[in-house]
Amino acid sequence: METPQRDQTAASQVEGGAVRVPKQARARRTREKLIEAAIDCFEQHGFEETTTALIANEAGVAVGTVYNHFRDKREIILELLEQTNQEVEEHVVAQLDPASWQGTIDPRDRTRALIDAIFHAQRLRPGIQRILWAQFFKDEEFRGPFEAMRGRIRTAIEQFIAALDDDGIARHDLDREMAAFVVLNAVQWNAAQTYLTGDPAFTDAAAQATSDLVARYLFVDRDADGD
Repeated sequence: METPQRDQTAASQVEGGAVRVPKQARARRTREKLIEAAIDCFEQHGFEETTTALIANEAGVAVGTVYNHFRDKREIILELLEQTNQEVEEHVVAQLDPASWQGTIDPRDRTRALIDAIFHAQRLRPGIQRILWAQFFKDEEFRGPFEAMRGRIRTAIEQFIAALDDDGIARHDLDREMAAFVVLNAVQWNAAQTYLTGDPAFTDAAAQATSDLVARYLFVDRDADGD
C-alpha cells in the first residue's frame, strides 16, 4: 500500500552533482542547535526572562523555526530535564550495580567514589541544574520525572545494600527501604548545598564527610567486628 509520506530512509539525493542533506538529518541538527541556544539563554538570563525570540536569535534562526520544533520554551526545558535525569540516573545506577564491584573492590571505596561523583556532578552545566531545581518547586510537571529518577536510584541503593548483606558487611539491623531513602536524601541535599558555596575545596571536604557518615550508617564497624 502506498503512503503519502516520503521515504525517510534514503541517505541522500543527488541533484546536479550535489548531495542534498536529508531533511530528517537537517531537522535533527536544527533541533540540537536550538537546545544548545536555549541552554545558553537559560544560563545567561534565567528561565523566566528567556523568550523564544532570544533563543531564535542565539541559534541564528527565525522565531518560526523554534515553533517548528517546540511548542514553547517550557517544552525545551522539560526535554533538558529528561536528558539530565537520564545522565545522572545511568551514572549513579551503574556505580551501585553489585556486578561492577562485588568481589573486586571494597564496597566502602565504591561508596566514596559514588558520593564524590554525585557531589561533583553538580558542576555539570550548573546554571541549568539550578534552573531545573527551581522549576521543581514551581512546576508540578517537573516533580514526576524527578521522583521517577529518585525512585530508580533508591531501588539501586536497596540492591547495593542487599549485596552488602550478602558479603556480611552491612549493619544487621538496617531497614533497606529506609536506608535507601536516608542515603539518597542526605547525599543529594548535601551535594546541592555545597554547590551553592561555589568553593571546590569545601565541596571535596563535604563529600568526604558525607561518605564517612554514610559508611558509619551502612557498614559493620571494622574494629567492632574484629573483636
